[in-house]
Amino acid sequence: MGLQDINNFVQTANEDQLKAFGFLGQWMAENTPKYCTCASKCSQNCELVKALGGALQAAGQKLQGQ
Repeated sequence: MGLQDINNFVQTANEDQLKAFGFLGQWMAENTPKYCTCASKCSQNCELVKALGGALQAAGQKLQGQ
């Protein structure tokens, strides 16, 4: 699986899957400041984290558009 696979999944996800992604995105947004405290700022610099964050955001936007 590549980074694009997560975006492809979001594009074809059903409403329940989008809701799950939305919940995960909200949970991560609320808890990242609490748990991501390392000096390397991996939550901001890691390509996997960026891809996941983008997919979660796309899922939220798609869900709002339904």
